[in-house]
Amino acid sequence: MANIVKIVDGYSFLPRSEHTLLEALEHQDIELEYQCRQGFCGCCQIQLVEGEIEYREEPIAYVPEGKILPCCCHPLSDITIELPQPLHMLQNKQSTA
Repeated sequence: MANIVKIVDGYSFLPRSEHTLLEALEHQDIELEYQCRQGFCGCCQIQLVEGEIEYREEPIAYVPEGKILPCCCHPLSDITIELPQPLHMLQNKQSTA
């Protein structure tokens, strides 16, 4: 069963189960800052407002309580996240020519 990812800015989507949360956000044309994609650097931290996630591998980077690393996790339930910047600033603007 698919879990809904809700963003505090009022956007939601259904991620594919085989994708990490970061990959799912990228498929929605939402660009987060990242470096390693494996939980080493902690660069991609975002706020988990509600719900449960699971790490595919336990991250090496320090993750403060209430934060998650979307590069190496996927939702176990419907989740609500807060991005580090407003959604419109993170969306990849593609030209429609």
